[in-house]
Amino acid sequence: MCTLIAALHRHADYPLFVAANRDEFYAREATPPERVGHYVAGRDLASGGTWLGVTTRGFFVGLTNQRAWDGSTPGTRSRGEVVRAALEAASVDPTRRLLEGLDARSTGGFNLLFGDAHQLWVAYARPTDAAVRTHPLEPGIHVLANDELGSPHFPKSPRAAERAAGLLDARGEALVRGFEALLADRSLPPLDEVPAPPDGAFIDHSTAHRLQALCVETPVYGTVSAAILGIVDGSVALHRASPTAPRPGSFVDVLPLHSATVGG
Repeated sequence: MCTLIAALHRHADYPLFVAANRDEFYAREATPPERVGHYVAGRDLASGGTWLGVTTRGFFVGLTNQRAWDGSTPGTRSRGEVVRAALEAASVDPTRRLLEGLDARSTGGFNLLFGDAHQLWVAYARPTDAAVRTHPLEPGIHVLANDELGSPHFPKSPRAAERAAGLLDARGEALVRGFEALLADRSLPPLDEVPAPPDGAFIDHSTAHRLQALCVETPVYGTVSAAILGIVDGSVALHRASPTAPRPGSFVDVLPLHSATVGG
């Protein structure tokens, strides 16, 4: 599970603003953001892929796994490889062609946001259908959890969008601190606002409820890292990351990685 908050043409300084939490099993190890060629991304040490990254010229890609109620992860290809391939493609149109050529039955289900200072797209891949669906998004605030935008199974998404709307008028340090606090929010909605899983689901209603925190905490699974991005035309102007579950003081500035000289 993950949560991606993306605001397109909604902030005065950043045409694309992104705040994201990564949720994963605690035992699955990953690196903090690192420079790889022309992009910056964390690395999943189990598969070598990534869940979120941005190129030095301001092309962003972020993925959430699609929840499968039976807990299965069909497919032979890592979803994180798709993110890396999109970052290698480095812009919207090549990424759209990449996704059009992808057989979604080869991966587990996923949802993908990708874009830059000018446009933002969403893509949906389901292992029951070979085709990956892509759609352009209008300017505004979009919150992608582990299902399609607007899914009734994730009430944390409209809650996050509402809170984000109240923060996006801030600038500078106030903007950053506001979103750091939002990503660290461990509060839960009322249980009756969370739809009960269907019969036979691998999680019960209580667990589904706990997953509706923006910052998830369970004994074996939860939010393990976070990122905040401010993207302008042709570059990244803001990049902060928390290598752990977000909390006061956990975020560090990783913007210098975008100007670092690397090989490869």
